[in-house]
Amino acid sequence: MLMVMSASLGVTIDQALATAPDLTELSIEELMNIQVVSPAKQARRLADTASAIFVITQDDIRRSGVTNIPDALRLAPGVQVARIDASKWAITIRGFNGRFANKLLVLVDGRSIYTPAFAGTYWEIQDLLLEDIDRIEVIRGPGASLWGANAVNGVINILTRRAADTRGLVSVTAGDPENTIVGVRYSGSLGDDVHYRIYGKYLDQQGLLDAQGQDAEDDWRLSSGGFRLDWTPSGRDSVSLQGGLNDGTLQQNLLAPSLTPPFSRLERDTAKVSGGYLQGRWERILSDTSRLSLQMYYQNQQRQDAILGLDIDTFDLDFQHTFALNDWNALIWGLGYRRYRDDYRHTTLGSMSPAELDYALFSAFVQDQISLIPQELELTLGARLERNDFTGWEFQPNARLLWKPHPRHRVWAVASRSVRTPSRGDDGVELNLMVLPPQPPLDLPALIVFQGNPDFGSERQTSYELGYRTWPTARLSLDLTAFHNDYDDLRAVQQRNDLATVVDGYLRIPALFVNAVQGRTSGFELAANWQAADDWRLQLAYSHLRVDLRNQPGFSELIPVVREGSQPRNLISLLSSFDIRPELEFDLWLYYVDEMPDLAVGTPTSTMAVDSYFSVNARLGWRPRRDWELALVGTNLLGGPHMEYVQETYPFPEQVERAVYGQIKWSF
Repeated sequence: MLMVMSASLGVTIDQALATAPDLTELSIEELMNIQVVSPAKQARRLADTASAIFVITQDDIRRSGVTNIPDALRLAPGVQVARIDASKWAITIRGFNGRFANKLLVLVDGRSIYTPAFAGTYWEIQDLLLEDIDRIEVIRGPGASLWGANAVNGVINILTRRAADTRGLVSVTAGDPENTIVGVRYSGSLGDDVHYRIYGKYLDQQGLLDAQGQDAEDDWRLSSGGFRLDWTPSGRDSVSLQGGLNDGTLQQNLLAPSLTPPFSRLERDTAKVSGGYLQGRWERILSDTSRLSLQMYYQNQQRQDAILGLDIDTFDLDFQHTFALNDWNALIWGLGYRRYRDDYRHTTLGSMSPAELDYALFSAFVQDQISLIPQELELTLGARLERNDFTGWEFQPNARLLWKPHPRHRVWAVASRSVRTPSRGDDGVELNLMVLPPQPPLDLPALIVFQGNPDFGSERQTSYELGYRTWPTARLSLDLTAFHNDYDDLRAVQQRNDLATVVDGYLRIPALFVNAVQGRTSGFELAANWQAADDWRLQLAYSHLRVDLRNQPGFSELIPVVREGSQPRNLISLLSSFDIRPELEFDLWLYYVDEMPDLAVGTPTSTMAVDSYFSVNARLGWRPRRDWELALVGTNLLGGPHMEYVQETYPFPEQVERAVYGQIKWSF
């Protein structure tokens, strides 16, 4: 395949363009000096961050050979990534995973892509051009004091490159099973102060395999496009404007309820998705120690399938001011306002009550970075106050301590409190979940109906973290974090047999969302980066997690949303990046996920198991010229088809199989 692709290179380029910096060309100290913004909402060296943060660089994405953001997140410790079907993923940090995972906040350039329908993320529509991503900052642990409710177990901030840092690009990916991705980007400038880029992308993905190894027929297609414009009218001001649109169809398999034997049926459903956004940001530097920023965006999400039909508009305004009070205190504070306007349509399986609603979120935060001992000991105190229309006022504080005992060693500790506020689904959703066979004395089939609860309150977490970061030599860095989280008022579903009614020859039993579970999680994570040779780098990420959950007193007939055995205890990722020659690269990625013996899929007694699996991915990359890149990638090379997760509602198990694909990229 590489020989055929190389023979097709017949275009002459007058000026060769510089490629993205090679991962193996950056020293460990240069990596530790990467500027990150997500942990403190202002730029800081990665080494001096009192947070469990991991940065996935553009070169990490390129050399891993991934074709989507979820697979790239497997590189980070503590992040659980599991593919459900061809277009769906379950993604979380430090537990509580699922298709509708709700304790992780995901941002793109500071714009929340969370959906208020279930307080999670539709990962299948986050189809950025991967070459436009500068880095992905992954924060394990709470970020609620800065980023707000739902940043309970972590924050993922996807940061795109400035328009001036990109050039024209044509990218084509094709392989077996059928997988076609075409991306086009054009960049330019309007004078010295204005740079822009526009892009388009098309994806056509074949389905996975069902439990019997046959085609699951869940193909999906997605078209997307967008632009970014950066303007620097002066040395003090910078303005950016960006926007995007997406539209697609996703085939999905749902094990839907039926009132006749065998009381379930396979529904092959088509989900139609579309949406867009427009985002603007202005920054002004007031002095060497003070700056202002103002960000605004509008976002629309539309989805129509058998589960829900939704149309959600989001309006967001965010103001932030950073300044130094004196030589010992650096303050950052901000105000935020967000408004949602939604319209839900009745479907064959679900509905929302009320069908239309306007609701708002107000927030204010402040954080003070205090230098207790200059260049050695630093204390950060912060808090966020929010007002939402479901639970009212929420207070989320945190305290962070950073100690620098040596220029190459960092020790840090964090204590924080965060909440997960109710979503629209928690408050008013109604889903026909499953049918139980007839039982005496009525001998009628029983339809279990999930119902939102207007009295459902916030889920609460208190978190403690201890971290150690070091780069003892110029070729090695280590990052170790231990954590313990206490949870109260977690969501469960209570089956209310006392509210059962007889309707048209069947028994209708409501099952209400309730705050009925408490528990704790604990574990540790290790990230290691070793420059084994000048042209060879190894990246290791290891995570260990233990979950202990129990029902709060006074609750019975509970249907768990998450079980202790539904989270893998151990995750291992090892990426080897080796330069055979300056123009020839070989990357090998080993990925291990522990077993999940007890996935919750409905009733208290229903369960499914996912075996542990080991994935081996390989990439061979060749740059015959500085403006061309060709790669051959294989995934799951040494293992057979395997299941990674099963959706908690309407479960239809599917398997991930081996894939081989080629990539061609031309820069101009």
